[in-house]
Amino acid sequence: MQDGTLLVGDAGGTNVRFALANFMGGRATLSTIWKRPGQDFDTFETALDAYLKETSPEYAGASFGFAGVTGGRHVELLNRGWIVDMAAVKQRLGVDRLVASNDFIAMARSAPELTGDQLRPISVGQPDPEGSLAIGGPGTGFGVGLLRRIADGWVVIGGEGGHQAFTPETEIEWKLAENLRKKLGYVSNEIVTAGAGFDDTRDALFEIMGLKEKPLTQAEVIAAANEGDAMALEFCRLRARAVMTSMGDMALMANATGGVFIAGGVSQRLEPWLKERASLDRFYKRGVRTGLMKPIPLNLIASDAAPLIGSAHLWRDEQTRGWF
Repeated sequence: MQDGTLLVGDAGGTNVRFALANFMGGRATLSTIWKRPGQDFDTFETALDAYLKETSPEYAGASFGFAGVTGGRHVELLNRGWIVDMAAVKQRLGVDRLVASNDFIAMARSAPELTGDQLRPISVGQPDPEGSLAIGGPGTGFGVGLLRRIADGWVVIGGEGGHQAFTPETEIEWKLAENLRKKLGYVSNEIVTAGAGFDDTRDALFEIMGLKEKPLTQAEVIAAANEGDAMALEFCRLRARAVMTSMGDMALMANATGGVFIAGGVSQRLEPWLKERASLDRFYKRGVRTGLMKPIPLNLIASDAAPLIGSAHLWRDEQTRGWF
């Protein structure tokens, strides 16, 4: 069972993905990834059925990551409106074991397994091979995870760190925070950086910059920033600085000397601005603890396969030690 073919899946706030995973040399390798927009399906089960019908896969077990709280009979995907009955899914698949985790737990677990072009360097360093890792970043929401090495592998610690309070430093960031606070009451990193808060943050930035509001999409903001539009550039830089501040906070909290990994679809689109000096300073400049931060490398997770690879390794962790 441990080394058999696994069906792995990732049901996030935007897309649903499935693939088959096998272990070679201790690492999970994947078949071609089946990826569809979640909005195309009424339920997780209908998406799963579509994959099974199209591919007729053979598998010995299954491991899925969900954008919701796992551990009970049902999993609710808040950003999708799906409620997944895990017992019914297990029966549908005809497997003895079904591992379910939060999707960002799976993303975090993938970090030490990724190689080559699955990662892109943001800032090089000298990682401690025995050190902890911190993973986080914005997509539809803002996920976080911490990894600690133990004798037989890695332990993942998840949480709701994306909902930590946004920390403004520049004048425009203070104005943005005040504008959003009047409207929303509480301003988190997720509101400022992730898709969930995009409209509110975009409109607030138009207002404080004294510009006429435009209903730009996230893709249109990125395109405008690349063309030098002042508002779009500020938006992307503001998001990048907020991401780096949050990741620096995580690195300090976890003493993540093994490295920091930035994840999420929004992060990939912010890559040019994550590398700017003003953003890097938000991560590395930490007063009396700046020296602690200096050796920590920053990498961008650039692969759609990451959470599926993580799900496969969580399966193996659970099979090896009875928990993950």
